[in-house]
Amino acid sequence: MSRFRLVLIALALLSACASFNTPQLGSQELNLYSFSEYIPADLVSGFEKETGVRVNLETYATNEEMLANLKTRAQYYDVIVPSDYAVEILLQREGLLPLDLARIPNYTNIDPPFLTPYFDTGGATPGGRRPTFSRAKFTLPYQWGTTGFAFNASKLNFTPTSWNDLWRPELKGRVVVLDDAREMLGVALLALGYDRNDTTQAHLLEAHDKLVELAPSMIRIDAQTPEKALLDGDAWAGVMYNGNAVLAARENPDISFLYPQEGGNIWFDNLAVPKGAPHPDAAHAFINYVLEPKAGALITRDFPYGNPNRAAINYLEQNNRALYDDYVSGYANPAPAALTALKFIKNVPPTTAALYEQYWLQVKQAATP
Repeated sequence: MSRFRLVLIALALLSACASFNTPQLGSQELNLYSFSEYIPADLVSGFEKETGVRVNLETYATNEEMLANLKTRAQYYDVIVPSDYAVEILLQREGLLPLDLARIPNYTNIDPPFLTPYFDTGGATPGGRRPTFSRAKFTLPYQWGTTGFAFNASKLNFTPTSWNDLWRPELKGRVVVLDDAREMLGVALLALGYDRNDTTQAHLLEAHDKLVELAPSMIRIDAQTPEKALLDGDAWAGVMYNGNAVLAARENPDISFLYPQEGGNIWFDNLAVPKGAPHPDAAHAFINYVLEPKAGALITRDFPYGNPNRAAINYLEQNNRALYDDYVSGYANPAPAALTALKFIKNVPPTTAALYEQYWLQVKQAATP
């Protein structure tokens, strides 16, 4: 049994992809707002060819950037890709449009565990070919992934086991980190023995000070393509998303990825429609297209994180065995035992969230030559 299926034990699989005939759309364009380096160009061009709808893609680096922009431009975007805790914030703002699942029949391709995440349970009723939803559903999963410790084993004379290894003197000037306040303050909190979602100001200040100590080691601060620092040889170790580690390891097998003993981060990224979206018909059509097996396979090919689309993984197994084997056995698909040590980034009070951002900005200033 593959590790992919072990992750989903005790949950029945849904049937294969629902047939979908592209409806006639009144909209001629779609405004897509996503993390950078996350949407395959072939997926966008395929949707444009199939529907005649032009896709305008705008990107952001962090959830915080997206959330800030939506305060003034929510009615500009049709589809956004918020992470778990950002969905909570948007629901608190009443900023998302309930999805019309009748217009997204391909949602049946999603594995059941991903249909009712803690941040958007949606009232799914299991059983039958197609689960029904008794309450509003605001998101559907795009990808899921983890954050851990990446390193070039050929450059280190030790095997990392702790986040504290980033502070080792031999890594001075050789560490790449993510440009993300919640991720990096979370790493420091874990290294100090605290919860990664700690809201105690004194603990956050300790985490700030610890990251300032790490600042001389930071050769690059990058949440978009951090793997390039490892591949260029500028960095020997760092904080990285598992998908970036997969891309790096494809080019250099000396690059490894692990979860330190203090734990790491697990996250779900999702497809959602902002309230007031100018082209909701195109938004629903796009989400449905993303959930087609071939489209899901493109996502895993280009951005190899965890894929919640079971039909897409089945498609890979039948049509691209090498990529399928790489997926089920590699960093994109962590072993179930590893997941137990990972935690979600949770929503924190606005004042605390602002403190995370303030402290991270100060750390970046300290790291700037």
